[in-house]
Amino acid sequence: MTETAPAAPRDEPAAFTRDAAVMALGTAISRVTGFLRYAALAYVLGLTLRYGRTNLPSTYNLANSMPNMVFDLVMGGIIASLFIPVFVEYLSTRSREEAWYVASAVTNIAMAILGVVTVLGIFASPLIIRLMTAFGSYSSGDVTTQVVRDQAAFFLRFFMPQIIFYGLSAIIGGLLNAHRHFTAPAFAPIANNLVVIGTVVVFNFLPGPRDNQLHLVVLGVGTTLGVVAQALVQAPMLVRLGMRYTPTFDLRHPAVRKIGRLAVPLIGYILLWQVNTWFVFALAIRVDGGVPSYQYAQLFFQLPYGIFAVSIITAIFPALSEHAALKRMSRFKDTLNMGIRSTLLVILPCAVVYLTLNRSIIRLLLQHGFFKAGDTELLSGVLFFFALGLVPYAIDMLLTKTFYSMQDTRTPMIINCFVVAVNIACNIAFFRWLGVKGLALGFSTAYLFSMFLDGAVLRRRLGRLGGRKAMLTAVKAGVAGGGMAVIVFASHFLVSRLHPASGLWMDLMLAALPLVEGTVAFFFLAHLLRMEELAALKQLFSRYLGRLPKRMWPA
Repeated sequence: MTETAPAAPRDEPAAFTRDAAVMALGTAISRVTGFLRYAALAYVLGLTLRYGRTNLPSTYNLANSMPNMVFDLVMGGIIASLFIPVFVEYLSTRSREEAWYVASAVTNIAMAILGVVTVLGIFASPLIIRLMTAFGSYSSGDVTTQVVRDQAAFFLRFFMPQIIFYGLSAIIGGLLNAHRHFTAPAFAPIANNLVVIGTVVVFNFLPGPRDNQLHLVVLGVGTTLGVVAQALVQAPMLVRLGMRYTPTFDLRHPAVRKIGRLAVPLIGYILLWQVNTWFVFALAIRVDGGVPSYQYAQLFFQLPYGIFAVSIITAIFPALSEHAALKRMSRFKDTLNMGIRSTLLVILPCAVVYLTLNRSIIRLLLQHGFFKAGDTELLSGVLFFFALGLVPYAIDMLLTKTFYSMQDTRTPMIINCFVVAVNIACNIAFFRWLGVKGLALGFSTAYLFSMFLDGAVLRRRLGRLGGRKAMLTAVKAGVAGGGMAVIVFASHFLVSRLHPASGLWMDLMLAALPLVEGTVAFFFLAHLLRMEELAALKQLFSRYLGRLPKRMWPA
């Protein structure tokens, strides 16, 4: 008799808030340590050639973005968006043995493919970098386009092995999430960040110029070891959950063939975005500090998204996948609606903070060492235009995941064709007008368009999604956000005029006081407006966070 998989945990509101709380706590610590990692890099490298006095900010950031791009193109989307729904389907409707057999087959195939791609990437590093700088690069004095290309290719040879461990990390994290275990995947990036921070400390105290070969090797090896640590720290928990590994490459298994069939449009979707990403970097490299300023602004942009929106999306994705597999569409739509409204409530005040306090926050957190006032001016402008798209981006990511939970990869690819076209057109127009800031504005415009298009398609396919309820939440959050902005501006003005402090203490007051007062104002107004979602938010951050230590690791 075949052993049937136990029923997956229920997705009641209490379970949802518990799972999201675990994700939020782990992701918050991960994002904070991630910020410290980039702050350390900014301290020793700067943002621009003008202030950093080397081309390291551009070459390091350009090369370090490549493994992510290649992994996402080759395997990342397949693992995150196809493998997990199929594994959940087998775990819910078949035996555990068969589910783990599928997991083993997919893991072995993925590792083989990523290994081949890694070797090819190491040998093709100069060609890859030349492609990324096809429009030329910023040059000044001894720093020519060829110098930039050579140094970036040197870094890339050390960074390409990250692809294998990104894949291993994604597979292990996905299997844990499928079992509704969110702790290890949420906390794993902390190991990555700590290793890189340690690398930067060593780099800072090495003798000689910062761009000599010893410095470059230390930075290259240490950055890749961080990704290795991120993957390996999750493995013990997978073993504890009863992993059953089989050394198989079963390409004919129905689940493997299903993933392969669904992967074709998904790869098309990702390829389109990678073309768009290439276009962004190829333009940004033409501006001094363009690549690092775009990436650092995305770091700030991803901070609230990663802490709050990703926690919500990851917590409900297994439930959406299960409802879709078992045809429980009423519960499917209720879960989706809850995710949209929760995302709106927590992401909108974050966008207001970035729109009103971008310069103060960057000056406080980054303007030290080789990171100068001119760098702050450049980065704050890019962050402002990114912040315009924070809410649309967060909701659109949830809507895209909704398609994947239904094992539909074709629709997002078709939609993405239009979105990428809009993004490229906006990038061309806005870059001529605003430089790197225009690329951020193009990003925000594209995701606003994508959010409405995804929502319209889902509404047509699934019927009513509770749009009135979501719209009421959006209106109330908008009113509270407007009040928050007024309080932030007033507080910033009063502090700058009346507070006697100066230097770092003044920078702290200009960032912290308006932020705290504005956040209090937002949630006070949300309470006055009787926003229903506040109850779930209170559960998320008070009822369960206090009980997390005994919930994090199963007995």
